[in-house]
Amino acid sequence: MTQLDLNAAVMPPPPGETQNLDNPPNGNGIIIGVYTACIVIATTSVVLRTYSKFFLLKLARIEDYLLVPTWGIFIAHCVFWMMMNGTTGNLVHMWDFRIGGLAPFYRNGFYGTLLYETVMMTIKPMILFEWVHIFAAAGPPNLFNWTCYILSAINILTYFISIMIDATSCTPRAYWWDQTIEGHCVDTKSLPIATAIINVIVDVFILLLPQGIIWRLNRSRAKRAGLSCVFFIGLISVTAATARLALSVAYSTSVDVTYQFSQAGILLVLEMTFAILVFTSPHMPKPASLLARATSASFTRLLRTSTRSESGSKPRSSQDINESGNFMPLRNLQSSKSSQRLPRRASKNSVRSEVQLARPDMPSLP
Repeated sequence: MTQLDLNAAVMPPPPGETQNLDNPPNGNGIIIGVYTACIVIATTSVVLRTYSKFFLLKLARIEDYLLVPTWGIFIAHCVFWMMMNGTTGNLVHMWDFRIGGLAPFYRNGFYGTLLYETVMMTIKPMILFEWVHIFAAAGPPNLFNWTCYILSAINILTYFISIMIDATSCTPRAYWWDQTIEGHCVDTKSLPIATAIINVIVDVFILLLPQGIIWRLNRSRAKRAGLSCVFFIGLISVTAATARLALSVAYSTSVDVTYQFSQAGILLVLEMTFAILVFTSPHMPKPASLLARATSASFTRLLRTSTRSESGSKPRSSQDINESGNFMPLRNLQSSKSSQRLPRRASKNSVRSEVQLARPDMPSLP
């Protein structure tokens, strides 16, 4: 192989573009923002779902045991994709890359892609099996169940084949991300398009399958609409999958592949995040409500404790403060009749305080 200058530009800039090899403009901040938001959303939903199924309902199934490992693979994908920021950068145009900067960039992208495919291979069958459990009592389930099982098998097979091809398409494997070494790869340009098409079809079925059953449920229209909206969370996942299909078609013939590869990462993380949300959302409202009530109760107790502390630091009831800021006996300010009533009022306040201390969640006595 001819010796390459690793500091040379990958390609000349197109007409109207200025090349910047030393400090190329990038979208690292966009990647960090999108990925951080998705990690927070996915992690919160996984925690709420896990708490609901394992501790509240105590009714965990196989898909619940798969959720945490799937979430872990999702986090690993996010780590690899954000590590691309430490190379030439994310959302950097191909003409702003040096030849030596492609290998570390694509190495992280290679492992990030495999981890994405693993997440999608598991999360969609988990969603479909969840549908089977949720709607088991909604009527004769045979057609619905078999549709879910068939779609699960198609999804697993599609992503398993894709993972195997991606992992073995280049010899040696490092040639996938570093083509400055000796090696070769089979042509896999059509693979992302094929998997993206199947991906969109499965996503559309996942989105629409529950709708017919939901609108046949014996519930008010408002409740059925609410249930339907929960399942329509998957619409964002379908949108991301459709956009990725369009990007895969453009990627197969593009010369600015580094920029579009980074764009694909944004769509991948959105698709995974909202697929996780589709799976977790049916069991999120109850633990979220309990958490909100517990937070409100804790805040109320803290507020009452603070109020009592302030009451205890006030001057004794036998004194008051004049305009100069000095303590003055109340007998100088009140009539003897009112001062005779003070002990009874203090006694009433004392009783009230004891009741509140004994049961701090009780409202104040009238």
